[in-house]
Amino acid sequence: MGLVPLQNSFLKESRKRLFAPLEFMFPEAVSVDENGVALPVLPTLPSRYDLAKLDSNVRDELALADPRQGGGDFSITTMISGNIVDMLHEFCSSARRSISDTGDDRVFDSRTGSATESMSHNLKVASVMSILASFIRNAPENTFIVPYRPAQSPQHEEAAHSCRMALLPALQEIESLVKTSILYPLCRALNRQMSTAIVKMHRGTYLQDSIDDGSQSSSFVQIHLTDLYDKIASTYLSQLPNEYASIVASTIATYSIYSFVSNAALIRPLGETSRLKLTQDLADFELALEQLVFKGGTSLSLSQIAGGKPYAELRAVRQLLFWNMLDDKKHSPAEVAKGLLREAWVKDVRPSTLFHFLFSFAPALLSSPHHFKRMDAGDYVGTLVKLDGSIDDGEASAWMTTMACCDAYQQRESVDGRVIEGDRRIGAILMILGPELLRRRRQ
Repeated sequence: MGLVPLQNSFLKESRKRLFAPLEFMFPEAVSVDENGVALPVLPTLPSRYDLAKLDSNVRDELALADPRQGGGDFSITTMISGNIVDMLHEFCSSARRSISDTGDDRVFDSRTGSATESMSHNLKVASVMSILASFIRNAPENTFIVPYRPAQSPQHEEAAHSCRMALLPALQEIESLVKTSILYPLCRALNRQMSTAIVKMHRGTYLQDSIDDGSQSSSFVQIHLTDLYDKIASTYLSQLPNEYASIVASTIATYSIYSFVSNAALIRPLGETSRLKLTQDLADFELALEQLVFKGGTSLSLSQIAGGKPYAELRAVRQLLFWNMLDDKKHSPAEVAKGLLREAWVKDVRPSTLFHFLFSFAPALLSSPHHFKRMDAGDYVGTLVKLDGSIDDGEASAWMTTMACCDAYQQRESVDGRVIEGDRRIGAILMILGPELLRRRRQ
């Protein structure tokens, strides 16, 4: 009890020394026009020199708990680390105020595709936070172990470990700030741009007549997507530290795969030549995404992103395109459904992808899901794949829409009864497949 005032005094002075450099961080910039009217100016960001001074200040404080210098009680390490966490919280608050609220529609210039001034500023903030996080991550080892290596003692190892654990909340706050305020808005804006490009496949790209007369002979991916991915890599990923660039690249790749596959499944009609062209485009698409992920600086391959599920579906769709069990008209709907469920690749395909693909074989009386809901294909896919790449929310609604389409088809068929083209078994097959596929997905 008698040492508590001394402890409080020590921590108060330590806190004062740690917080002192923050006074010069993120100063407000001021600018006026010729009439003396203040102009909005983005805040000035800390330089690498400023951050290095902050790092030196942190290590000087931690050195007070050095076991070889008399700081043998590890609780001192934890107490000083607590002050550092508080200081970093204040730094993050200042950084948050300096971030420009770009919104999803002010990330890039719609005319040139380049990053806006506000977005470029935010990317620099991300770099500042990355440098700071690196300094904090290395501070325990640089303070307690590196100066004494290779003669460091077990006490030094224990002090470094205690410090590392105590500093984790600060590192988590830095990561959370960058993700929620910079990376996620950037990913949503870029994915919205990707969605606009991918949905162009519905403009007759895979129509049989267009392919036969050569008007759509070039690869859809090479025309509409490859340059866009290169632009994203050069404009955004190159300006971000590797750990943040990999998050953006992975999110865009995940969204792109799910969006491309969902849009492709809605194409109707889809003849033999159209499937061949789509298969070639899927190969080009995979290559373009591999390049994007590589430029993102991640050590992961496309097959490892998001647990490998997006890539597995991309590969499975190639097999789905040439599934031909419907060619045998003698098979009943139940036999076709059971045969399809036995295919090895079915487990890798979302139920909505399989439902929508089967519509391409159906009679014209069976409306496509997006037509039934009176939506553009791109807007409908937006209900299945969110801009952050998540997909779980859309599968149940896709099945409800599919059932509604089948119910409407049965009513039309009972009135009209004339089915000239298409496989009349599709409606029954869908009603058999749906519950089983959703049950498997929930498991």
